[in-house]
Amino acid sequence: MMKRVVITIVILLASTLAQGESPLDETRFTLRQEFLRLINSDRKHHGLKPVELDGWASALADEYCRAQIRNGTTGHFTIDGQAPYMRYSFAGGNDAVSENAAAWSATYRFNDRALYEMIRRSQEAMMAEHAPHDGHRRTILDPHATHVGIGLAWKDGEFRLTQEFVRRYINWTQTLPRAATLSEKIVATGRAQHGYLADAISVHFEPLPQPISPITANVIDTYSLPDRRHDYAVNPSSDFAFTVPFTDGPGIYTVVVWVRRQGEKEAIPASNVSIRVDRPTTGERYMLSGGGMR
Repeated sequence: MMKRVVITIVILLASTLAQGESPLDETRFTLRQEFLRLINSDRKHHGLKPVELDGWASALADEYCRAQIRNGTTGHFTIDGQAPYMRYSFAGGNDAVSENAAAWSATYRFNDRALYEMIRRSQEAMMAEHAPHDGHRRTILDPHATHVGIGLAWKDGEFRLTQEFVRRYINWTQTLPRAATLSEKIVATGRAQHGYLADAISVHFEPLPQPISPITANVIDTYSLPDRRHDYAVNPSSDFAFTVPFTDGPGIYTVVVWVRRQGEKEAIPASNVSIRVDRPTTGERYMLSGGGMR
């Protein structure tokens, strides 16, 4: 899976004009619309369809940006140790998400013009990247992205922003829980959007996330789904029903449903739903059984 990277920028300037987040969110609304315009302008320049603003993902991203300022962290992690796909999933997201993040620090509080300039310069810096260190650029130019959440938070001389690019190709009829025990049988059912087929399913495994210090969080500048995974080939169909196999013991299981457009060969990872799996409580019986497509 593609790795994501973070930009951190420090400004050492002075200004007499200052403000925090607008209580009426007028500044936030304007900045978000401008950021969306910049994103879609770059996508159009490269022959790609525009992405729609996802209000729910934006609100979730706002909270993450506020947590970053509160905890003194930058990038894709804060002190809970959760990767971006876990945060999105544990909050209720059912789609695939890829995150860009940027952080600005200054010796002054930001006015509206400064905030706009930092958004513009962040977008320009991301788009100016060159392979192989062009994770931000490739995320913005993801041809399969359909929506984007834009997170913004600022306080005094700290500004955090994120772009949460979403791939929305699945209509879930039975969503996966976000917590389970090894003894439970967990089934997800859904249907790929019109014109697409569910082609395969991957289940990634990693240990439970552990709290980390701000210093540790700030030196992590990439993330990706874990390499430890099990792949399940399925008969292509618009509908799917999948029993998630908890074969690796307690930890985080992230379910990726792959879809492809009818008549094409390329498969698209269209979900990253994370499930926290613990051992059964005292008195429960645990028996491991096989899993896969029904």
